[in-house]
Amino acid sequence: MPPRRRFRGMPVILALLLVILAVGCAGGAPVEPGPDRSSTPPSHLSSAVLGDLRTVDPCTLTDPAALRRFGQVDNAGTVSLDYCLLHIRMSGGSLVQLAVGELRKVDPVEVTRGLPVTRRAALRIVRKAPVPGHCTRQILFSDGVAMQVSADLLEGHPVSGLCRMAEAGAKTAVDAIAANRIGHRRFPPNSLALIDPCTMVSTAVVQRVPGLQRARPHSAPGGHQCRWGSEQAGQPRVRMVHTAGSPPRVLHGAAVEERIAGRRTVISIVGGDPRVPLCMAETAHIPFGPPETKQVEVAMLVVAVPGGDGIRACEFARGIAERVWPQLPRSR
Repeated sequence: MPPRRRFRGMPVILALLLVILAVGCAGGAPVEPGPDRSSTPPSHLSSAVLGDLRTVDPCTLTDPAALRRFGQVDNAGTVSLDYCLLHIRMSGGSLVQLAVGELRKVDPVEVTRGLPVTRRAALRIVRKAPVPGHCTRQILFSDGVAMQVSADLLEGHPVSGLCRMAEAGAKTAVDAIAANRIGHRRFPPNSLALIDPCTMVSTAVVQRVPGLQRARPHSAPGGHQCRWGSEQAGQPRVRMVHTAGSPPRVLHGAAVEERIAGRRTVISIVGGDPRVPLCMAETAHIPFGPPETKQVEVAMLVVAVPGGDGIRACEFARGIAERVWPQLPRSR
């Protein structure tokens, strides 16, 4: 099951490691129309269809009006450069979130095996089997890249409409792609969005983490995430993410604010439980979106050290941050 996307911070990082609106998209960098693709390329490569994957505004792939039959729809704010997050408040009070747009590398044979697949506007939509509180649809391109559309129950009693919401979100995204309604954000030259985090972290440094002696970097298609180690729970891993949203802050007693390589940094044991061997280091970069949102780009490191504890994981997170933060572009 893919990770369930939530707000950046403790819930989204825990989900990330265990495997992170009336109209338009609130917040975010300025949006410009995508390049003219009046004739869809026959190969349906993700980069050919979507344009520059680093700058795609995933909220331009959504249509709140198509979801209002399920309840009140609101934009949940920016929590990632890779997906758009909507909240749907159902009539019974339950709250569902819909995450649209994250791109992942997949094996098309594996992700379609034994599952229903439908075609819409020359793209394929894979209907993954639901689990309690979660349902996902995947939109497959021809180059082994899939766009995720996931519905998750956040509050209230279990509901039966999660897969209908995911299906509606996937169909809306495909229709937006087919109609060339893909918007792209404009980023300044020193934006984290334009830098693959795999180039920021030395693999030799990561390999000092127990269990990662032979790890190699794996970059996400959107160019905003890099992973060393397995996505599976209970395995050692390091993840570097370039994201955006609220400035990092201390959320609980197992988090501290300090300066690393001259940058204000928040170090947090994920979930606030020192027994959990997960730690996150975050530092703010340049402003993101309209000034009134007070949002920023964020460089985020997450380290998992199974068999240890949160304190041990944070030692490694600090050590890697000390090497990575000086490589970040200047904030001015």
